[in-house]
Amino acid sequence: MVFSNRAVSDYDPNDEALHKAFTREEAPQPSTPKRSSGKERLASGTLLDGRFKVVRLIKAGGMGAVYEVSDRLLNDRTFALKEMTDLNSDPAERLAARDRFISEIQVMQALRHPNIPRITAQFIHENSFFFVMEFIEGVDLGQVLKEQGSPGLDAHRVVTWALQVLDALIYAHGQEPPVTHRDIKPSNILLGRDDRVRLIDFGIARVTGPGEGFWIGTPGYAPAEQQANQPEPSSDLYALGATMHELLSGRKPQDFDFPAFEDLGVQVDAELARIIYDSLGTWPEDRIVCAEDFAERLRNLANIQVYLPGVDPGQDFEAAAHRLKTEVLDPLLQELIQRYRNECHTPHIPKNLELLQFTLACPTEFELQVIKDPDTGEIAFLEKQGILSPQRLGGVNPLSDQAESQVRSLIATFVDNYENFKNSNWIMG
Repeated sequence: MVFSNRAVSDYDPNDEALHKAFTREEAPQPSTPKRSSGKERLASGTLLDGRFKVVRLIKAGGMGAVYEVSDRLLNDRTFALKEMTDLNSDPAERLAARDRFISEIQVMQALRHPNIPRITAQFIHENSFFFVMEFIEGVDLGQVLKEQGSPGLDAHRVVTWALQVLDALIYAHGQEPPVTHRDIKPSNILLGRDDRVRLIDFGIARVTGPGEGFWIGTPGYAPAEQQANQPEPSSDLYALGATMHELLSGRKPQDFDFPAFEDLGVQVDAELARIIYDSLGTWPEDRIVCAEDFAERLRNLANIQVYLPGVDPGQDFEAAAHRLKTEVLDPLLQELIQRYRNECHTPHIPKNLELLQFTLACPTEFELQVIKDPDTGEIAFLEKQGILSPQRLGGVNPLSDQAESQVRSLIATFVDNYENFKNSNWIMG
C-alpha cells in the first residue's frame, strides 16, 4: 500500500474536504445523476448539425456515447463523434454546463500533438454536447488488458505506452495555463494499429460538471488533492502510475491502495516498480516532480527495451498546415475583417482548417471555404456565391516552398471576385 508522508494530524480537523480526501471510506465520489428516462442512442443514418451522418455506435456509457460518423461536407471523411448527455434539470445548471463545454472545447481544439486526437468541430443538440475528433482505428488499453492480460501485460509494452502518454502530458502541462487531463485510465488511452497510443478526453470530465460536494475523476485513479477538488498537473502523474500498476498487475486500482507486485504474484523489474510507486504518493510533494522526470526515468531503465513508433508522416503535413494557417492565412483574414466590417459575417477567425468558412455579404453571401485534406496532402480553397455550389479556386501543398505566396494569391483572387460580385449586385439592384 502507498501511504502519504503526511500524517492525518498535519491537517486542520475542520478541513472537511481534505479529511474526506484522505479517508478512503469517506472520500466523495464523482457525481452520477439519476436519469429520468433511458437515453436513446442515435440510429444509423441520423444527420447531425447538417453534416455528420451516423455510421454506427462504437461504445456507450451512462453519460454518453461514441459514434463513427461521416462528414458529408468533406467527401464523407470518417470521424469519431462523442456525445455527452447533460442530465441537469435546472436551467441555470444547464447554462453553466454549456459555458463549460464551450470553454473546454476551445482549449482542446488548440491542442496539437501526435498522441492527442485532434478536435475538429463541436455543437450542442437538444440536451447533449457533441464534439468531433479524428477517427482512430484501434482499442482502448482496458480492452487490451481484458483480452491479453495474464493477469497483466508485458512491461516493455506498458513502458512504451506510458512514454507516449508522458510525451502528451509534457506538451499539455507546458501550455499556459497548464492543461490537465484529470481522468487518465486505461479506457481513455487508445491503441492504434501503428502501436501509437492516443490520450483521449482531455478536460471532458469537467464539461457536464459534478454535483455540489463531488469531485471530477475516477475512484482509484485520482489522488487526494483531486478528490479535494484541487487537481494539478501532478494529479495526472498519479493517474498514469495507477494505470501502469493496473496494466502490469491486472488489478483495478482502489483509492491509495497499491499492493506490491510480488504480493500479487507478478514479477516486475525492481527499478520500474520503484518508479511507479514514486508516482503514487498520495499528495503532490510525495510524487515524481513532473512528467519530464517521469519520462526520463522510464527511458533510463536498464532492463526494459522500448520501441517507440516512428514519426507519423501525417504530422509533418499537420504541422505545416497549422503553421501556414496561423502565420499567413489568419492575418490575411483578419485584414478582411477590419476592411469589410459590417459586410463580414465571420467576426472571429475559425480555429480549424478541416473546414474553415469565412463569409462576406452584400447582402447576398459570398463565402470562402478552406478545406484541409490529409489524404491528398492539400489545402483546398473554394468560393461559394449565394446558393450556388462551391467552385474551386485552387489548392496549396503546405509543405511547398511556394505555399505562402499561393495562399496570398488565392485570397487576393477571392477578394477580387467578391468586389466584382458586389458591384454586379449593385448594378442589378
